[in-house]
Amino acid sequence: MGRIAIAGAGISGLTLALRLQREGVTTTLYTERTPERIRAGRLLNLVARFEPTLARERELGVNHWDFPDFAMYSAHVEVVGTPLAFRGDLEHPARFVDFRIYLARLLEDYAERGGHVVVDATPVGRAFADAAGYDLVVVAGGRELNGVFPRDPARSPCESPQRVLCAGTFRGTAFPEPLGLSFNISPGVGEVFQSPVFSFDGRVSGVLFEGVPGGPFERLAGMSYDDDPSRFEAEILELFRVHAPSIYGRVDQAEFGLTRPVDLLQGAITPTVRRAWLRHESGTYAVAVGDAWVVNDPLTGQGANLGSHCAWVLADAILADDTYDELFCRNVEARMWDMAGPVTEWSNAFLQPPPDHVLELLGAATADKAVADALVGGFADPQAMWRRLATPERAAAFLAHFRHPALQ
Repeated sequence: MGRIAIAGAGISGLTLALRLQREGVTTTLYTERTPERIRAGRLLNLVARFEPTLARERELGVNHWDFPDFAMYSAHVEVVGTPLAFRGDLEHPARFVDFRIYLARLLEDYAERGGHVVVDATPVGRAFADAAGYDLVVVAGGRELNGVFPRDPARSPCESPQRVLCAGTFRGTAFPEPLGLSFNISPGVGEVFQSPVFSFDGRVSGVLFEGVPGGPFERLAGMSYDDDPSRFEAEILELFRVHAPSIYGRVDQAEFGLTRPVDLLQGAITPTVRRAWLRHESGTYAVAVGDAWVVNDPLTGQGANLGSHCAWVLADAILADDTYDELFCRNVEARMWDMAGPVTEWSNAFLQPPPDHVLELLGAATADKAVADALVGGFADPQAMWRRLATPERAAAFLAHFRHPALQ
């Protein structure tokens, strides 16, 4: 074990920093923003953290949000315009916490426990400038990533965004029962999600539109809220009515609205896997983790969970070794890809029209609660989920195992 620099204070960088700190490793965390600036900033994302991620947080003593009324106990899935609709329950609840609150608190935890924090407008550049003083540099995020870790074309089949995105937190929308995620699929158009989120005003609705480019959701992703808030909110209601009627039916139109102008995020993501390591000119090696390495579309809700998992894998490797060279980097990339590979393949596959065997799974879940629970439970175990979805043969084996004998 040596001295480790960590550039980026997202979930990957903070999980790694807190884990290594607990084990007595000397770390420095480079971040672009203070906790106060993180809390005051624009909405970062809408993240579900599933049980494996929550278990790591409990082990690190940063499980600050174990409130029962902010949990996701189930997923309510509907394919609009078809008979396909079901509810799947999670064995362990997932949680949505506004990431401005989450990241700011974990950064404070690290600092209060004696961690060294460097605030710099260019955290990756600053960490590389100081690289000679460290045994390993870990890059976990930052806006300076273009060209630092080259794109891996073999693992990056998408060359452009497959969805346009609009996410925000809203008041005036009730939740399905039991409390959970509402997942609405509008064939050929995109997906609409509603989730219970712990934010600055308590429990609010997190809403995410994932639109196929060129479709009706695209205008929402490009519409200015500040120019005409009423028009923007009316557009959302109309999209609910047509493409997510179950959400529309729970809206109190007199109360409905965006919680604050900064609680909105619009844009698009090109799914990308980059090379996971490099040798800096100083001689120190650098490893990429989290969004610095793999960026997937948020459709399957795996980004934060993958970032937490890979940070843990990297921490295990750092603790087990004392030479951080090319062999170390190659080995840790392979170990992280054991999880990142299935997540990436699953996420990219879900961006395409569903094949027949996936439609069969949705039909089976509609008819059989055991199948619905097992299918929804796969969001907490993406390796198992991809094994179930990857091929018609694997989907058939999954159904043979979970489907009620009377429905075989």
